[in-house]
Amino acid sequence: MFKTIMIGAGGIATQHCEAMKKLGVEIVGIYDVDKERAGRLALRYDSRAVEDLEAEMAGADMVHILTPPSKRVAYVEMAARQGKHIMMEKPIAVTLEDARAMEACVERYDVQCMMAFTQRFRKGYQIVKNLLDTGKIGDVVQAFCFRVGPGPGFSGTMQDSWRTDRKFVCGMAIESLSHDIDFLQSLAGDIVKVSGRVKGTVEALPAFDNNVDAVLTFDSGAIGTLTASWSSHIPYNIKGVIGTKGSVFLQGDDIWDNTKVITRLADGTQTVERLEDIFQDGDGYLEENRVFVACIEKGIDVPCGLSVGRKVLEISRKILESSGKGD
Repeated sequence: MFKTIMIGAGGIATQHCEAMKKLGVEIVGIYDVDKERAGRLALRYDSRAVEDLEAEMAGADMVHILTPPSKRVAYVEMAARQGKHIMMEKPIAVTLEDARAMEACVERYDVQCMMAFTQRFRKGYQIVKNLLDTGKIGDVVQAFCFRVGPGPGFSGTMQDSWRTDRKFVCGMAIESLSHDIDFLQSLAGDIVKVSGRVKGTVEALPAFDNNVDAVLTFDSGAIGTLTASWSSHIPYNIKGVIGTKGSVFLQGDDIWDNTKVITRLADGTQTVERLEDIFQDGDGYLEENRVFVACIEKGIDVPCGLSVGRKVLEISRKILESSGKGD
């Protein structure tokens, strides 16, 4: 039986703990700077809160790094030095300097580190990818994501989130938009040109953006758009691919859930399928962890390593740079 340690006991840790429990991976320790929070999560999953993280890692095969993205380099170095494989939540980091340092570290110590881009492992994504892989909708002409709803900073309030904590502040362009950037790049190819605008609604925290619009060009010549907001009173999302032989759209009446997929091919054939692709159900987290564990077990490369996370962050940073310059 594999063993893991959870580093970070915030909200997302529950999803990873549930996945590990279902996969039969033992959670041998939970570490958090908030010892009481670590203790509560440990009690729930028959584990224990640990304080000497470096010493406790000796008894694990892998670690899950689930901290805010600005606080990860030391944990990656600690795990990699001990030969522990790593599952790490997105985004990879806040700065490209940190991202490159972690990428070099796992390469130096020859350990696997997988980015938790859970969108790739959800039902809706798999449908879109299959249509592309089988050639049914042809080559990508345009790919887009539109995702809005109340979130951190809604109505100008700080709310109880690390995202609006001054010590860790990380806006939507880097944090949440990383899901959408990876979704599009993994389907349509690398983004080679981007311009964008961001806007924040929390006056007390000007560094926190919670609205993003961006225009994209992919290496294939395809074009795309990204729109995301945590300020919208109406939750809704639609994302899709327009191809040379057909189009496919995923949509849902929530910022995250996919409840319908619409496909229409060049011959006029149209299908509308109802989905139970509910983000908080945790199926995506279970599947990504299943893939991670299988890769470690078989000694093969993970599907989305740190280079993928770094490329996503590069696009986020370019959106912020473009907005700052008014390009």
